[in-house]
Amino acid sequence: MPKNFEPDRQFVDRLEWQLASEFRRIDRLKPAAGKVAVPRYVVALSLAAGVLLAGVAATKAADLIKDSWRKKIEVARLETEVKIKKTFLEFHQQRASQAEEKFSMGLIDEDGVHGYKLVAGAAAFGLEMSLLDLEEAKASGEAPRNELYAPLVGGRDFVSERLEIEKKALEADIGLKRARIERQLKARVDLGLIPKNALEVFQAALAIQEGRAGDIEKQLALRRGFLSGKISAEEMEIQDRMTAAEKDLREARSKVDTIQARLNELRAKEAAGLISEEELRGTQMGLDAAQAQVSLAIQEIEILKTIR
Repeated sequence: MPKNFEPDRQFVDRLEWQLASEFRRIDRLKPAAGKVAVPRYVVALSLAAGVLLAGVAATKAADLIKDSWRKKIEVARLETEVKIKKTFLEFHQQRASQAEEKFSMGLIDEDGVHGYKLVAGAAAFGLEMSLLDLEEAKASGEAPRNELYAPLVGGRDFVSERLEIEKKALEADIGLKRARIERQLKARVDLGLIPKNALEVFQAALAIQEGRAGDIEKQLALRRGFLSGKISAEEMEIQDRMTAAEKDLREARSKVDTIQARLNELRAKEAAGLISEEELRGTQMGLDAAQAQVSLAIQEIEILKTIR
């Protein structure tokens, strides 16, 4: 090789320095061991997704905490209610038992026993209702719902179960009261021990309860129709309101009849100077209020008829 093309010492040293520098630069740019190099936009998207998922997880956790404390409070409230009603029931069952013993000994009359039985029966159904509410709260984590359009809870229809308990309570109460009418009140009226209108007032109150039992049957039918998809929530609300308005009308008319009868008696007494005009005016105000309730119920029924 001609000497003109042979590298001198200076050229070799310079080339060595340049190669070493280039190797160091490449080494600095090389990815770290064990890591995969990814584009920056991918890293940014990954970070954003992580933040978003962390936020969703935090929200879910907050919801769980919220549901947890609400459920705990509702369950605690209903457990306390059940405890109180159990004590209440035991007390009244004991009193009813004692009343029966006293009656057998001739110390009290049958009316006294009847009263204790009514209270004990109401306490038993009240406890049954609270136990059902507690079961629903434990299953749903929320306060019990009584709307006819409320959803099932774990496949269970708590709304209908409550209506069935209310119906049983009404029927038991009606049975006891009807027996009392047949056994005692009619005989007392015949003997002149109580006025005839007292029996009529009692019978009117009983008729209202019997009407309520019929209303519950209608509500149960509406509930079944809703759950089967035959009735929409809006249609069911209208029909339920109609049932309630008809109930209000029955009760208001019964009240008008009762107060009107009482007012007629008071007018006769006032004419004879046995009572003051003030007493008569108070009863008249009660009659006016009852008649206003009749008018309101009729208006509501007419309005509901137009949107059926």
